[in-house]
Amino acid sequence: MIQLVLRLCLLTTFSFAVLAQDAVATLYLSKGVVEVTLSKSMRITQGREGLLLYERDLVRTGVDRKVTILFRDGSEIRLFENTEFQIQEAFEQGAGERTFRRKLLLRFGAFLSNFFGRSDHTLTETPHFQLKLEGTSFNKQVSKEQELVALFSGKLLVQNVRGKALLEPGEVVLGVNRGEILSDRIEKLTQQLQVQAEPSELLSGRSSQKLLLRIQAREPKGEAIGARLPLRILTDGEGVRFPEGVRLDEEGKAEVEVRLLVPDRLYRKGFLRFTVMVDDPLGLKISGTEIEIRKPGDSKRLEIDADTGKILPGK
Repeated sequence: MIQLVLRLCLLTTFSFAVLAQDAVATLYLSKGVVEVTLSKSMRITQGREGLLLYERDLVRTGVDRKVTILFRDGSEIRLFENTEFQIQEAFEQGAGERTFRRKLLLRFGAFLSNFFGRSDHTLTETPHFQLKLEGTSFNKQVSKEQELVALFSGKLLVQNVRGKALLEPGEVVLGVNRGEILSDRIEKLTQQLQVQAEPSELLSGRSSQKLLLRIQAREPKGEAIGARLPLRILTDGEGVRFPEGVRLDEEGKAEVEVRLLVPDRLYRKGFLRFTVMVDDPLGLKISGTEIEIRKPGDSKRLEIDADTGKILPGK
């Protein structure tokens, strides 16, 4: 999985393409009033929960506003406050192939995104950068305060008019505009979220299970950071339930109980992946993290002799 952070503040022009006939995404998890300019009619409407989005639709958030865009394949984009974002293109390459191509435009503002799938082809354009995925999935944050791209895991190709740079996990490009050399501005991220998982209730594979995620925000010397910052938890599995509105406490810690509704289905590929990110522009330099939870081994029933306490041979 690729995770990154990008900051910027300027506007850019863009070319128009043919409008798609089918909806490509849906709005949900909206906080406050969000505006959507409909590409088919150029009418501005309120971005209510469940509103269908089409190619060329433009989404805007105001002060203290957030909204999530959910694509057909389960990929998500979380828009922060004071953001203007457009889905320029989004289509499935062939019926039933689950291979998606997307071209996204961030005019200004901040967002966090998460794309899953080996066949995902997503290109993101900003006033200063063109970002191309070099892996299977990624998370992205963008802020208007300054130009910044930070990668948490995987690989990401960043390009401007002066050249290209392939970011490695834990690297950040700081304060770069269209005319600067990317490779000269690469540094290392030092702040990070740490996640541990342990079962809090483990039943049979056909019944629901519970996991406890322990999350901490830390600097290299172990000092706590990120007090009271909100968190965003993402997963590539269906039938996973966890509470909304999770925040770090004053010590930069959080405990989250996760419920797995149908464990056998979730663990079909052998593991379940969780990604944890800071859900606020104030935490853009705190590296997100991911954890892969392996499928528990099949339990073996043991018979013990009540008199001797020894394990009896299996039948």
